[in-house]
Amino acid sequence: MSDSTAQTPLTQMDAIKRTTAPQTADGSRWEVQLSATPAREWLEFFKMSARVSGVAAPQLLVFDRASATFKCHESQVEQWIESIDTWIAAAEARYRLSLEEASRERSIRLDVEAKERARIQQLNDRFKNL
Repeated sequence: MSDSTAQTPLTQMDAIKRTTAPQTADGSRWEVQLSATPAREWLEFFKMSARVSGVAAPQLLVFDRASATFKCHESQVEQWIESIDTWIAAAEARYRLSLEEASRERSIRLDVEAKERARIQQLNDRFKNL
């Protein structure tokens, strides 16, 4: 099995966006809803977001299906939301680029395989009467 087939393929999905304002039940744990459940690869891009702003860090956000939660004091909520929106946009852009690259690589691989099949068929046709 080749490396490309051993990996989980990236798949097209709806763009991830924050769809709700932050909500809390206790004043310290906040939740926002997302437009879709992020793919594993998308979450990896999100967690790798380089921008850490003050107390907000992408690794502190917990995802559960199409929601994300974080803990902070009410005075930090705006900073968190601004950071989350920035991280989502960055993850989305990186994920889309990875999808495009995976698609290009697959197209090239399929083209090479088709050419090889055609070459083999030509060889078989060339020597079929021997």
